[in-house]
Amino acid sequence: MVTRIGGLASGMDIDSLVEKLMKAERMPLNKAFQQKQILEWKRDSYRNVNTKLKTFDDFLLNKMILSGKMNQKTATSSNENLVSVKATSGATGNISIGGVSQLASAAQTVGTQTSYTGASKLSELSLSENSISIQSIGKDGRLTTEATKINISNDMTIDDLVKTINNSGAGVTALFEGGKLSLTAKNTGSEKSGQGEIVVTGGLEVFNKLGFGSADGKLASNGKNAMFEVNGIQTERSSNTFTISGYEMTLKETFNVGDVALKQYEAAQKELKNAQDAMTGPNGLTQKYIDAANRYFGTSFSTIDELKNATLPPSAFKTDYDTAYNGKFTSTLTELEQSVYKDFADKNRIANLSDDDINTIKNNDFATIRAMSQFSVYSDADLARLKDNEGSLENFRNQANKEAEERLYKATNKNLLTNDEAITFLNSMNGKSTAEITTAINELADGSLKTMLKGTNVEQLQFLSQDSTRLTEFKDIATKQVTYEKEKASYDSAEKSFESGFQRQKDAEQAYANAETVKDNTPTGGVTVAPVTMQATSDTKAAKEQIIEFVEKYNEMIDGFNKLLKENKYRDYAPLTAEQRKDMSENEQKLWDEKAMSGLLRSDSIVREGMAKMRATFMDSVAGLGDKFMDSLAEIGITTSKDMRDNGKLVIDEKKLDAALEKDPDQVFKVFSQTGNVTATEDSRGIAWRLRDEMKKMTTQIEKQAGKEGAVNNTFSLGIAINESDTRMTKLQAKLRDVEARYWKQFTAMEQAINKANKQSSMFA
Repeated sequence: MVTRIGGLASGMDIDSLVEKLMKAERMPLNKAFQQKQILEWKRDSYRNVNTKLKTFDDFLLNKMILSGKMNQKTATSSNENLVSVKATSGATGNISIGGVSQLASAAQTVGTQTSYTGASKLSELSLSENSISIQSIGKDGRLTTEATKINISNDMTIDDLVKTINNSGAGVTALFEGGKLSLTAKNTGSEKSGQGEIVVTGGLEVFNKLGFGSADGKLASNGKNAMFEVNGIQTERSSNTFTISGYEMTLKETFNVGDVALKQYEAAQKELKNAQDAMTGPNGLTQKYIDAANRYFGTSFSTIDELKNATLPPSAFKTDYDTAYNGKFTSTLTELEQSVYKDFADKNRIANLSDDDINTIKNNDFATIRAMSQFSVYSDADLARLKDNEGSLENFRNQANKEAEERLYKATNKNLLTNDEAITFLNSMNGKSTAEITTAINELADGSLKTMLKGTNVEQLQFLSQDSTRLTEFKDIATKQVTYEKEKASYDSAEKSFESGFQRQKDAEQAYANAETVKDNTPTGGVTVAPVTMQATSDTKAAKEQIIEFVEKYNEMIDGFNKLLKENKYRDYAPLTAEQRKDMSENEQKLWDEKAMSGLLRSDSIVREGMAKMRATFMDSVAGLGDKFMDSLAEIGITTSKDMRDNGKLVIDEKKLDAALEKDPDQVFKVFSQTGNVTATEDSRGIAWRLRDEMKKMTTQIEKQAGKEGAVNNTFSLGIAINESDTRMTKLQAKLRDVEARYWKQFTAMEQAINKANKQSSMFA
């Protein structure tokens, strides 16, 4: 550290002199700071462009593609008293409800009278259970997959129990009044398979002591489905409100009951027979499942009950594969060796140990081995493990090679390994370079072999070709694996088909029972009511509003980009340094910064070319639409402005847009939203998709320059330049410290010399 002596001897203001000298010396540092500041501002300007692109991209997705107002529809019912309707964006065609024979209702059960009151403690019931579990019908018409478990205690009252059940999410509503407990399913409908709509799977004792005498836990099975005719098809739903073909309908009253009930019964009867026929006979799903199981497991079942009740043996196909695979790849290391081996950082190096390497390790101490060049790539820890376990080196090497071969086997197409022509080809490539193997593949006749080889990494093929014995072993394992997987897939498919068919039969049995009950309890004849018809129309007003908003949002974004490209560049306004800011007011700083930041993206090629490509997306028609006279923006009334000062903004011919929406609102929606692709001859993407694709490309280009928010500087161009500026500034700051120290050293020497001269002069005075 330099000892600083002020101008005591010379009478000079050394601090001021050094400060002025350093001001000149700091000019390169100030310039570097200003360059860095401009880079950061430019980075932020680019990121603001991407923010605007992201905002507009979200608008396109949410408002122009995912319906919104663009595909809003309204629906009308010819008889709102019988069936009310709402339209979703997917409402298509006409729907007709020919009649309703039954409305959906919720299952309900009520226990017998008891002597308890709501204030009675559960301890009075002398319960052995401390929880109950309830399953109930879901909105899909099936019992919930898992029961809802509810904890209870003797301190709870019956009213507490009721409240706990209602708040549990079990799907039932409990009520206790006048000594009776009532349970009602929250969802309407009859459980499809006939399992009941309220089922207690745990703690049945609680309910039986409160008036239910159930032995199987099925407390309620009296829910009803809505049964109706839609477009001539007899069907049912668990709820009175449902959606068909985009129409959300609500059944309010039954009508044409007798006719629909009879048709429903006949349709259910036919479906039940079809479901039963699919399961039975020599080619039925049941026999196919039995045959598949017998083949896969090597059994001899003759009935489905035998199969379902049996403990299945291991599959011989799997056993053969497992034996072959494990025989080749299972570790033979001892438990102690395995505990050491797993800690090696680089097992590939262990695999490459030569016999000479092993002998060297065994015959030298650690320090000698550490100094040898061939072991310099090993960490101290790995090298120490090798030396400390020199008796297991061959075993470690074998295990590492075994694992490498296992990875190779797993990564190789099994169809290649089981193909005799491929094996012959690989054996002929032993000792060939990758280039020679590639040439040999290209010279093969076109066909499956060539395709398969070209689809495999050539380095992998080279490695496979080096050992014919390994290829033979791989082929044997792969053959057993392919056979096993094929047989398992066949068995799994047969089992799945059987289970689906069995479920279909159970559903059909319940549907038939439901239909039979309705038919038997429905009088024939009666007044016939006209079918209720529903129609949907597009809300063209809402669609027009959305299109206008699209044009406004696009123009707003384009206007912002045009301003960036045309901003004046004030070269005389460099970024302010900290020293400069001290002498300026806050308002003066703000005005200066505005000038200094102006024009950072003036005539920027990325923004300019990105805008040009976005404009180009509007030019071509959208392929694959029905009306070729209404498949582009221009044909529905949206064009780019002819005024050059607008720089590509969109304008709307409202009369033309109204006519297009009136003619075919669905096609107008598709002009924007159709999902498609680009081929050499046509582009079937909607305008919104085209814009999003071009904006994504522009965003990617900007990210290469300016990165994403929070990105590390060395991952994008401006960030790298900013880092370089930091490095340059750090070096300049170090240089300035040295320069300042030199100045002080020189002035201090001068002061010391003057002081010495003054002392000598005083001696002669």
